[in-house]
Parts: sequence; C-alpha cells; structure tokens
Amino acid sequence: MTIDDTHEYLRLDTIRHRKDGMPCAVFSKDQLTDIALTNCNITAIPSQILQSASLTSLYLGKNPISELPDELTQLKSLKELYIYACKIRQLPETIAQLDHLEILDLSHQPFEALPDAIGSLKNLRVLYASSTVMTALPESIGELHALEYLGCTDNNIAHLPESLGNLKNLKELRVYGNGLKELPQTFTRLSSLREAYLRDNALTSLPPNMDNLQELEVLDLRNNNIAKLPEELGNLTELYQLDLRANPQEELPASICNLKHLRKLDLRWTRLTSEPEWFDQLRAQGTLIYL
Repeated sequence: MTIDDTHEYLRLDTIRHRKDGMPCAVFSKDQLTDIALTNCNITAIPSQILQSASLTSLYLGKNPISELPDELTQLKSLKELYIYACKIRQLPETIAQLDHLEILDLSHQPFEALPDAIGSLKNLRVLYASSTVMTALPESIGELHALEYLGCTDNNIAHLPESLGNLKNLKELRVYGNGLKELPQTFTRLSSLREAYLRDNALTSLPPNMDNLQELEVLDLRNNNIAKLPEELGNLTELYQLDLRANPQEELPASICNLKHLRKLDLRWTRLTSEPEWFDQLRAQGTLIYL
C-alpha cells in the first residue's frame, strides 16, 4: 500500500510486528495510527506522514536523519516517537507542542542536549537518552511530572539537576556510565522510585535520608568509589537487590540485616576482609551473598 511518494508499506494489525528495513503501517477504522520506517535509509520524514493528524506512534530509528522539522508538531495525536540511532544533534524547541507524547527515544546518536522546552511534555512517561554526547540534563527535566522511566546511560553527564527530586512518579532511573561524582540532595525525594541503576560512575557517597525511598527494590552501585554506606540503608524495607561490587568498602552497616526482603547482596571486589556475624541471619532468610 502507498502512503507517501517513495515507499510501499506493509499493512499490519499491530506495530509490534514491524520489521527493520520494511516500511510498515497500521490503520484503525481507516485512520493511520502507526508508522515504522526503521532502518529504511531515509534522510528526512516524508512530508505526507507529517500531515497524518491521527498518527499515534512513529518509528524512525536507524536512519541517517540529522534533524527534525518544525512540521512534526502537526502530529497532534502522537504518543510515541522513536528516533534512536540516527544523526540528530538537537531537538527543535517546538517539540513542546507534542503535548500528547508519552514515549521519546533519542538514544545511540550524537545528540548534544535536551532543550529547556522538554519540560512542557506533561504526559511524557518514558524518556530514553542513552549513548549520546550529552553533558548535562536541563533543570526543566523536573517538570516532567508524569515521567516513570528515565534512561540516560553511557553519556558524559557529570551532575544531575536538583530538580530531579520533583519527579514524584519516577519508578526506574538508569544513569550508569556517566562519571557522576555525586547525587543531588533531592534524590531521596523520589518517593516512587523502585529501581536505581547507578553503576560505573565516580560516586563517593550517598545523599542523606536514603530511607525516604521506601519503594526502592533495586540499588545498583557497582564500580563506584563508595567507601561507607549510611546506616539508614537498613530501613529500605522493600530492597531485594543490593549490588556493591568493585567499591572500596571495608565494612558494612549492621542495619543491612534488617532488610527482610533482600535476596541478593553482591560484595565481590570490595575490601571486606571478614564476614559479619549477621550474614548468617541474611542467609537464613534466603539472601544470596556473593563475596
């Protein structure tokens, strides 16, 4: 079937069945709702697509696209935009007009910075921005009150903005591989956070009041420079995985024995020279301890 002047599209029942290298489209009640042009060697979005007001998802990944046109804002119904592994360096400020956008994927390209206007995307739930050349996140990131997943791994981000603590619905944070030296003091205000992946950074400590994170289940701190953990870590009642590999710890807070749901404690390549007596208590409840 034909939608634009260049491509022949495979019509699908669901966009989940899309194929790389094959233009795909989904219609619902004769309205175009989804398009996938992944790995189709396009350098620009076909103009006919930019006029598809009923479009809700657009897959453009793995193409040599270097910029997004302002006309993208005509896609008033767009909820999902995947533009990973392209050649995009910046987003237009007009991205703020896509006010129904829920998922945005900018990963794996020489992307330089998120615009301040990103904070206007009030319905954004998922933001992927990994393996880019970003060195910072804008303060406006804290205005994304619907955000549940933030993935900014393997970039060059040295500091996270204090506004991060405003993300009250954030459930999963992935910022590993950035060279972070510290976490913002507001980190412990992420009251819905369940998974924090902070490995492969340069952290030397955790912020105070870590026990505010009462929903936290996974804390990945491997390969940092944390020598001492706060005693309040033992108050994270939902924690079931604690990864401390390759940190210079010589001892652990005894409060860790209070973590009744802990199922994995990884201490390989630390400086721990002897086992605390309370390790037996953890093992008795089913905790696997790796030394």
